Amino acid sequence: MTENTKKAPEQKFGDQVQETKNKFINSNYITKINELVEQGLSVYLMQPKTSIPYKGSRGHLDATNDINEIKRLIEAHGDDSNVGISLVDTGLVVLDIDRHGDKNGFKVLLDLGIKFNLDEEAVEITPNAGAHVIYKLPDGVDVNNLNHVLGTGLELLTNHVTVSPSSKIVDKEVAFYRHYGIKITDANVMPKWLIDLATKDTKPNKPMHSAMYSVSQRWEMVLNGFSEGERNNQAVSVSGYLLRINLDPNTAFDVVKLINSRSVAPLPDREIFTTFKSVYEIEKKRRKRGINDRTI
Repeated sequence: MTENTKKAPEQKFGDQVQETKNKFINSNYITKINELVEQGLSVYLMQPKTSIPYKGSRGHLDATNDINEIKRLIEAHGDDSNVGISLVDTGLVVLDIDRHGDKNGFKVLLDLGIKFNLDEEAVEITPNAGAHVIYKLPDGVDVNNLNHVLGTGLELLTNHVTVSPSSKIVDKEVAFYRHYGIKITDANVMPKWLIDLATKDTKPNKPMHSAMYSVSQRWEMVLNGFSEGERNNQAVSVSGYLLRINLDPNTAFDVVKLINSRSVAPLPDREIFTTFKSVYEIEKKRRKRGINDRTI
């Protein structure tokens, strides 16, 4: 491939975007998305400083590497959108090391005797000073047979991940994702210690207690609906989460109904109402007693 050939996609994309309705689009934003597309990755946009897809979007299910479509999305939503990449069918997985509140995935790894050098990995440093470490799947490892919850503050992402130049609000300040180390598509092969962590359970995707769903898993439910076999647990978990972040109960119920409608096998309306009402009553009692334990 010649040098001119390599530059062609970036030049074409940049020219197209800069010409749209005389609207200024941040060049760093274009450059980053170009880098992702040139690596063969599919991207999708989210609302600024959040992991919430734009209205009418299905998030990573609508991810694309089509230049014209990306141009259209930037025209519609602007360059302050958050950016994610789809991991589906890429042969890539992401170790999400959370560092927030009482969670510290780095400490958990150290306690397990696991040490590795981030300088040698493909990494997205997260706004909370955690890390998304990107790996290639080894030959013979089926992504569908891997656990997602690996420990406190440790999760394996296999569907999608947020990347720079995205940002989030942390302690009332804007904090950015930052790429670190090698390119995403040059990622190292998943190490044995991580394979062992992700396959140690003979039932890798067994249903979890509702309190164990992570925030990212709950937002994945918003995109894809409830999973058959876990619908009730997931409905409880999402309902509790939305009420705990002080979302108006009517709005929270609308969100739960929307998630249910996106499910392959939705729960009956009456059952969704009963489940949400039960969680709502529990949350009211918890607040009245001033209890801070996390039971939903």
